[in-house]
Amino acid sequence: MFLDLPIAAFRGAKAFRIVCALVLISISTPATSQALRGNCGNPDPDVSIAACTKKIQTDTADLKSGSQIQAAAAHLATDYDTRGVGYANKGLYDEAIADYNQAISFSSKFSTAYFNRAGAYNNQGLHDQAIVDYTKAISLEPKGGSPDFKLSDAYDYRGNAYQHKGLYDEAIADFTMAISLDPDLENAYANRGNNYSRKALYDLAIADFSKVISLEPRNVASYYNRALAYENKGLHDEAIADLTKDISLAPTDASAYDMRGLAYAHKGLYDQAIADFTLEIALNAKDIALYPAFAPKYASAHGHRGDAYEHKGLTDTAIADYRAALKLDPGMQAAKDALTRLGAVP
Repeated sequence: MFLDLPIAAFRGAKAFRIVCALVLISISTPATSQALRGNCGNPDPDVSIAACTKKIQTDTADLKSGSQIQAAAAHLATDYDTRGVGYANKGLYDEAIADYNQAISFSSKFSTAYFNRAGAYNNQGLHDQAIVDYTKAISLEPKGGSPDFKLSDAYDYRGNAYQHKGLYDEAIADFTMAISLDPDLENAYANRGNNYSRKALYDLAIADFSKVISLEPRNVASYYNRALAYENKGLHDEAIADLTKDISLAPTDASAYDMRGLAYAHKGLYDQAIADFTLEIALNAKDIALYPAFAPKYASAHGHRGDAYEHKGLTDTAIADYRAALKLDPGMQAAKDALTRLGAVP
């Protein structure tokens, strides 16, 4: 039956951060290059890209002239890295990676360029390459000496890459290292909690989500994820309390209504469950109107409500919901089975 199906997946933590770095060198900056430095690294990526491109042209000329070669090469590493950040901020990851490659070619120990390239790889789903680059950045700054990125972030983001590969033990080890370096790193607790939940270590997960909530009491995702861990432990009251808090902070969070409805149903409180599934269906309808291609993913709400109606003995109403689920997702076998069980045709 629908109410016995697995609950929705965890909510992830924040996206990978990129940093805009300057190489610290003791050699003086060429006068023309210094005059152009201003907007290379501007918060507006288009402005930054344009300014960095001019900087690259100027510093390339300085390099070719043979004047202050070491300084020009260091400046070029910074120019390309900073322009790469601009491209990455526009979602142009191929262009960003090309620039980070150039930065590394000019400065093979430029830890920030490896860190930034790893972020671009992660955002492209190239997690193996990301792991290699985060590992390199960490090896270059084993004590966290870089002024441009936090070592704790490198471990946190490498943990994310391991997580995407299903390597949960490696991910947990990295999140634990990140926390040891920064005991208030909210993201690392949230990530480690999700990985503990994936390993069915729900008590450890609950402890981590509770830590996130203590650091950020309005962290909606952690209320949801802690509720999921509680629900998997059969602690329906605790799950309901967390989901109610989630909904108070995010009243249009359809998935929170869905999971709270399931928790109510597991307690046999079918009227409350039906009320939540009905609210979820109303919220989903708005999304379906905007994105009809995604309609199948919303079919389960009708299935859940149909199952609750069936438990109450309201067969005709249950059949209507199972049919509504099939209308959204014609391949939903659970809805077909439910209709067959009730002697109804799809």
